[in-house]
Amino acid sequence: DIKKGELIFQDKPVIVLAVDTEGRPLDPEFMTSLKEQLESLPAEAKLQYYKLKTRGCGSNEILELFESNSTIKQYFRKGKETNTSVLHLNIALLNHSCAPNATHCGLKPKEHDGYEDQCIELRAIKYIRKGEDITTCYFNDVKDIGCIPRKRKTVLKAKYGFDCKCPVCLGQVPGQEKTVKKLIDLHKKLNPTPSDWKKEAGLRSRIVDLTMELTIGHPHEKITALNSLMRFAHLARDKDLVKKAMDRAK
Repeated sequence: DIKKGELIFQDKPVIVLAVDTEGRPLDPEFMTSLKEQLESLPAEAKLQYYKLKTRGCGSNEILELFESNSTIKQYFRKGKETNTSVLHLNIALLNHSCAPNATHCGLKPKEHDGYEDQCIELRAIKYIRKGEDITTCYFNDVKDIGCIPRKRKTVLKAKYGFDCKCPVCLGQVPGQEKTVKKLIDLHKKLNPTPSDWKKEAGLRSRIVDLTMELTIGHPHEKITALNSLMRFAHLARDKDLVKKAMDRAK
């Protein structure tokens, strides 16, 4: 069994590629480097790599997609403070759930073999029983997916190439759609150039309440909502809302 907050594993990149700020290859020997790094992987890691799929394509097609200057966002991540695109193989092999039980975040980069080692750690955000599938959420903003289950499944199918059968999409987690709809409506009321800080802080306080109710979505959304509330509560000089944001963030 894995307790909430427990470290599940740390994952180092198995492939590091030079790219520009748009994710396009920098080195003329880009494909040679990719193929050499693939060939140098341990046998088990190489087998796992070829299990990866993107938009219904296998890993052999990933090579062709890179040759056409296409960024494989599902698997390769932009390196921090350096023009690199990196693959964390163990993280990439995790299954998706709209109501995940784990999340991953980057650690402070450190020098490793001439490049910054972009290590990622995976932690449990819920109690996970022995034998239970460990999952993460592939999308970053639940509002972009929408509040209608059919639409969400269609978006996931188009973007990632699979039919989502997580507890939410199977209808086993009730009440999520209504909460997402309320969140979308509240975000529409936010002023992009606010002047009434008290009003904006109040809206963000309600957004925090709804976001914290959600089981669906990426945990980062809760952090974003709390940071936004804290900022606007300070601007509104509202000590109670500042305290609320800090208490909920603990």
